Amino acid sequence: MKKNKLNLLSLINTHTHAAMVAFRGMAEDLPLKVWLEKHIWPAEAKMVNPDFVYRNTKKAIIEMRKNDIEAFCDMYFFEEEVARAASELKMYVVIGEVILDFPTPSAKNADESLAITEKLLKKYKNNKYVKVAVAPHSIYAVSRKTLVKCRNLAKKYNVPTHIHLAETKFEFDECMKKNKCTPVEYLDKLGMLNEKTILAHCVWVTDKDIKILAKRKANVAHCPLSNLKLGSGIAPVAKMIEKGVNVALGTDGAASSNCLDIWEAGKFAALLQKGMTGDPTQIPARTAIEMMTINGMKALGIKKIKNKNQNQIKKDLGKIKDFSFLYE
Repeated sequence: MKKNKLNLLSLINTHTHAAMVAFRGMAEDLPLKVWLEKHIWPAEAKMVNPDFVYRNTKKAIIEMRKNDIEAFCDMYFFEEEVARAASELKMYVVIGEVILDFPTPSAKNADESLAITEKLLKKYKNNKYVKVAVAPHSIYAVSRKTLVKCRNLAKKYNVPTHIHLAETKFEFDECMKKNKCTPVEYLDKLGMLNEKTILAHCVWVTDKDIKILAKRKANVAHCPLSNLKLGSGIAPVAKMIEKGVNVALGTDGAASSNCLDIWEAGKFAALLQKGMTGDPTQIPARTAIEMMTINGMKALGIKKIKNKNQNQIKKDLGKIKDFSFLYE
């Protein structure tokens, strides 16, 4: 675990599936589609229940806190149990009951998941530690009709939408074939991109896509560790940041990244862009630290962490002269 000498940093994990710590080490060295459809989803169907989610979320929170993470954005099943675990351990969380167009451990169909989401929105409206997002899984696992329902629900309650997007070349190509547009363009046409949208991954995006993301002020949750492990690719985050996109960092679930460590994600985020572009000035360490902190707060709509707002944290970062600790 890394510790800032000034003890100023509270890190934000903008995309994870906390309870999946239970599946760490399962089905290693496989592409996403095979990993997910042949191994993870079947395992979840057999094992996942409210107690499973509660117990393993607690384990995940303890691990995250050891790595200086003080808030996370979760997408999984039985999210009320995630909220319970986070509240007990006084950890800030944005929960999202995952919405899929087929039966899940917690719902028979997408409409039932939407109903669960609305119930959560009402229950945690004024909760100190818990916020709620509408969380359709992805454009390949959720129909256009369901995505529109998700958009309308998020608009009704003025809350974030949290979705996996443009994670793999397969997803990109299938969207182009089926919808005659990129995944980013597809969501934009549905009116789902705005300042509250949290897009996990965004590996396969075009220059036009990046302009759209910047224009809509959508937030990207960059997950370099899981993208590398699953062979999904390297997101062009340097280009995104240059064009004004708010890029934060996520670990993804421990089943696909093997750790819940934003320090590691930040280190890889910086080094990958330098290596990919051949330019060592891309994603300076300070920028990576901002992605881990204030960018994450902005993405999740968090006003304060440990009684410090974004402006105060910016001032704290200004006191640090040497950010080389990121590369330790």
